[in-house]
Amino acid sequence: MPSIRNRWTFVMFPFGLLLLTTTINLSLAFQQQTTPVPFKAQDETRESYQKATDVLKALAVTTGDWVADVGAGNGYYAQRMADLVGPTGRVFAEDIADYAIGFLHQRVKMFDLRNVEVVKGEIDNPKLPADSLAAVLVMNSYHHFAQPEKMSEQILRALKPGGRLIIGDYSLPDHRTQSRADQIKIHEIAPDVVRAELGRVGFQVLKCEDPFLKRMPQVTDGDRIAAADMWLMVAVRPPK
Repeated sequence: MPSIRNRWTFVMFPFGLLLLTTTINLSLAFQQQTTPVPFKAQDETRESYQKATDVLKALAVTTGDWVADVGAGNGYYAQRMADLVGPTGRVFAEDIADYAIGFLHQRVKMFDLRNVEVVKGEIDNPKLPADSLAAVLVMNSYHHFAQPEKMSEQILRALKPGGRLIIGDYSLPDHRTQSRADQIKIHEIAPDVVRAELGRVGFQVLKCEDPFLKRMPQVTDGDRIAAADMWLMVAVRPPK
């Protein structure tokens, strides 16, 4: 006759297996439900809060071009750039944050983005191929650059002569008298500061729309447009 301990082991074993199976199934279901979350909620607001189509037009890219989204975040712009350059083009979706790299890989897999390559950059180097890109987009990321001039030098090096750099970022005019460091603390940067930094590394700034989009204080979902105006700058690597 089995001991009491053995009988309890016999009873508890299938219960434990059932509990483990249920936990795994719930975990998998949760992952399946939450995978699109970092995409859908933000994707749906890009036109209203960033005029995304107009941002993409500023890139002036065409089928077959190689382009990059630096500080790509969840990959919204990288995906749209992939459509613009088509299957013969290539998009480098770069970020330095591990969580962003995870989102980018999810998006590439979910939408079967075969012309998108995810790139893990460094704080002073986005690791892009030299003399290869028709355009680079830096959206709401320049103010995060810990070493902006080194990053800009590397982006300049990656662009073909005549290639375009499009920078979108945020700033309120009342804050532009503050030091660069103080602006960064509130996640803003004045376009004049960026213009000067780009000039020092060799970019030619063609134009800056300021504001590109006026502040929307009524926005309550944490988007940057709730706090500051958005500006959009177009710069080029000078032709040889």
